[in-house]
Amino acid sequence: MATEEHRGARPRPPGAGTRTVTGEDGIPRARRLALAEMAVGLPAAAWGARRRSLGWTAAGTVLLVHGALELSYETVFPRD
Repeated sequence: MATEEHRGARPRPPGAGTRTVTGEDGIPRARRLALAEMAVGLPAAAWGARRRSLGWTAAGTVLLVHGALELSYETVFPRD
């Protein structure tokens, strides 16, 4: 495995490559996106269940699961 020194790359500036970017309200963008996915997924899944529409139910469930996985990411891989 080659490192940056072996490849002749310039050193990265401090803070480069951080995983999350904090918004103006202090909540990382990834967390806001996950909450938005869950906020949209819950009514979509409920709408699909009420209308007995497999497509809406599946779309809402996918959004809910993806949002929950995004929220749990920081628990599994905490920031340094």
